[in-house]
Amino acid sequence: MNKSLGVLVGVLGLLTWSGAYQAFAEIDTANALYVSAASGNNRNDGSKEKPFKNIEKAITEAKDGATILVAEGNYFGVLDKGNIIVSKPVKIYGGHSPDFAARDVLKHRTLIQPTPESNATAGPGQGTMQINVKKPGTEVVIDGLIFDRGNSIAYSAAGEGKPEGVESPMMVEVGKAGIGGADLKTEKVMTKQTGTLWLDNPSCDLTIRNCVFVNSPFYGILGMWGGKKAEIVNNVFMACRFASVDVRGSQAAFQGEVVFKNNTVLFTWSRTKDFQDMGIGFYFRPGTIYHVSHNIIGLSVNAGLDRAVSDSNKAKEAERVTNVENNLFFLNKLGDLAVPGGGKNLFVKAEDFEEIEKLTKAGGNKRLTDPAAFKGLINEPYLAGFLAASYKETAEVDRNSDANQFRAALGMNIQGTIKSSVSMFANRYPWEEALKFFGAMEGAGAQKIQN
Repeated sequence: MNKSLGVLVGVLGLLTWSGAYQAFAEIDTANALYVSAASGNNRNDGSKEKPFKNIEKAITEAKDGATILVAEGNYFGVLDKGNIIVSKPVKIYGGHSPDFAARDVLKHRTLIQPTPESNATAGPGQGTMQINVKKPGTEVVIDGLIFDRGNSIAYSAAGEGKPEGVESPMMVEVGKAGIGGADLKTEKVMTKQTGTLWLDNPSCDLTIRNCVFVNSPFYGILGMWGGKKAEIVNNVFMACRFASVDVRGSQAAFQGEVVFKNNTVLFTWSRTKDFQDMGIGFYFRPGTIYHVSHNIIGLSVNAGLDRAVSDSNKAKEAERVTNVENNLFFLNKLGDLAVPGGGKNLFVKAEDFEEIEKLTKAGGNKRLTDPAAFKGLINEPYLAGFLAASYKETAEVDRNSDANQFRAALGMNIQGTIKSSVSMFANRYPWEEALKFFGAMEGAGAQKIQN
C-alpha cells in the first residue's frame, strides 16, 4: 500500500473496512473459447492453439454459459466497428498473456479502445460494449477489460481549455469537429455520444469487475436491466461525462438489486461545459435496491451520489432500499450526496448521511479532505486543473451597427453576441495512470486484482 495512504488510514482511525473485499472465484477453463488480436483468425475454431480474432466472433460461436478468455491487445468490434454486442450469457475474462499461460489484468492489458475512424462505423446500439441478453436466470460476466474512449473523442483544435500539463484540450460539443486520435493529430474527429458499457434491458444477472472505464463521453455504465442482481465490484471509473454509473432495474416490485462495492470513481464531468447539469459519481434510480459500500468517490462536478430522483408512486418510494455504507468521499464540488430539498437539490456531506431518511443504511461514510493522500497516484496537473475549472460568459453589443440602429429606430430590441469559455472540460485523462488506483488503499476503492 502507498505509504501516504497508509498514514491517512491510520490518522482517520474511524474507518472500518474489515470484510470489504473477497477473493474472486477461479475461472473455469474446461470448455473455454480463446481470443487473440495478435495471432487470432475468425476462421479458427477458438481453441487455445487456434484462437478467434474478435471478442464478438467468440460470442457468436459460444454456447450459453461459455467462458471466453481474451489475450492482451485492442478489441473494438468485428471489422473494427465501434461497438461489441454481447448477445449471449457468457463470461468474458481479459488480461491473458499472448500464449494464455498467465493472467495479469494490469500487465497483459486487454483494451477496448476505439479509434476516431470507428465513430462512423459503429453498429446498432448505444454502447462501446452493449449487453442485450434476454434470458432470465443466466449471467453475463465482464472481467478484466480496460475501456478507454479517449482516442475517439473530439478535443478543441484551437487548444481551448487546456491547463498546463494536461494531455489534451477540452472536449468540444457533440456534433462539432475537433482533433483526436492517440497523438491528438487526427483532424475532423466527431465524438459519437455512446455509453461505454450499455445495458440494453437484458434480463440476465450481471457481474462487472476488475475493469477500467476511462474517458467516457457518455456514462461509464448506463442502462436498464431486468435481472435479479447486478454486481459492479472492483473497478476504476476515471474522467467519465454525465455520470460514472447509472444502472437501474426495469421490472416492477423492486426486482433489481445493484451491488456497487470497492470501486474508485474520480473526475466525473458534467454534461455541458457550464457545469450546470449532471457530473455525478453514482446515480440512484427508483425501482431498484442499492448496496453501495467501500468505494472511493471523488472529484465529481456535481455530487458524488445522487438520490434526488423520487418515485412518483409514494408507496413505492417509501419502500425503496438505498444502503450507503463505509465509503470514502473526496472533493466532490457540490456535495457528497444530493437529495430533494424544497424544489432544489440539497447537498449533504458524508458525515451527515445518517441524518438522511432516504438512505436505509448510512453508517461509516467519511470524507478525505487532503489531496496529498493521492500523491504519486493521481495525475497532479489534471487534479489542479479540475479543482480550478471555471466557466464564464461575456456579452458583446455593438449599438452603432447598422442592424442595431435599424432595430432601435423601429423600437425593436437590439442584439449582441455571447461568448463563452471554460478553463477545463472533459479533458483526456492518461488511461495508463488510471490503473494505478487498483490497490491504492486497503479496503477502500478498487483493490489489488486477484488474477
